[in-house]
Amino acid sequence: MELVGFVHVGNTFNEKAIAGAYRRVNNYFKSKNLPIRLVYLGELELGPGYLVNIYTDGGSVKGYPLEGITELLHAKLIHAREELFEKKKARAEKNNSSEEEVTMNKIFGIVNFPIVSRNPYLDFYEKFLGIQQNFHELKVMVLSIKPFESENKKLFEDRLFKGILHEIGHAFGLNHCQEDCVMNPPKVIAEWDLRRDDFCEKCFLELKRNVRGETD
Repeated sequence: MELVGFVHVGNTFNEKAIAGAYRRVNNYFKSKNLPIRLVYLGELELGPGYLVNIYTDGGSVKGYPLEGITELLHAKLIHAREELFEKKKARAEKNNSSEEEVTMNKIFGIVNFPIVSRNPYLDFYEKFLGIQQNFHELKVMVLSIKPFESENKKLFEDRLFKGILHEIGHAFGLNHCQEDCVMNPPKVIAEWDLRRDDFCEKCFLELKRNVRGETD
């Protein structure tokens, strides 16, 4: 079983919709017989210094610095892995038997504000909806829910559900897709609302192979 840590980063709003999307993702993987589960690791608190103001032609925009967020999530993942190892070791000693192989090499962070990073060559900030960063064998995923926000809670949850599947798909080696698929990134949010809340057949089969470590 592949566990993916799931964390609120900062004072995340829309908790009910996020919790709903979290449950839907786990139910989806269970129904598809895929050994992936999100596991909630709580909230990662941020000091006021983490939120920065970016000045643009359209006015001031608040955002979280990409590098700071990914470093914090990486540290959170290492701590969660250590706890998981100790629990597995204690259960094995108590039961005097081996357990199902369980790993946690990935963590997923949800943030309210855009993720921003200063361009190393030009003096401006770039904004990201979702990003992934590797720390050797460990992978950190971050998704900003700002573009998904809607007064319609069901619509917001649907958008977030697709966004989580999209990032997890990348984490298991999937590239962008041109079909009606969660791996097909939208140019505008209206396209995302029309996109099916599932992987296309080709992407799903690739995901299944990658998760199970199968080869052709």
